[in-house]
Amino acid sequence: MIREKLVHEYRYLVNVSYPYINSLLNNCYINIIDGCLNPVSSPYYYLGIYYAGRNGKEVTVYKNELRKIANNFGMIDVVFINAKRIIRDPASTLKKENPRLWLELYWISSKVTMNLD
Repeated sequence: MIREKLVHEYRYLVNVSYPYINSLLNNCYINIIDGCLNPVSSPYYYLGIYYAGRNGKEVTVYKNELRKIANNFGMIDVVFINAKRIIRDPASTLKKENPRLWLELYWISSKVTMNLD
């Protein structure tokens, strides 16, 4: 619940600061990833941006701006992950371990956007 609110606030701040980047993030799935070096140390948090393969270059161009906003939220870094690679990886156990995340990534990777310029 708290993580979803943080992601929502992050998206809001990106929308206010960089509206074009926010339109790119509409085709991405954003998640907070936590890690810990050992059980005694305090956890650290990353912001994971799962993108479809076709818009990865567009999103990663603005990585400095996205990292700056994530640092304001206390995140260590922003990690860009290709959702299509995770879904198609035969050794991945994500479908069994976290089926909701797998479905979200499948939905992101299968979205078709049409540029009607």
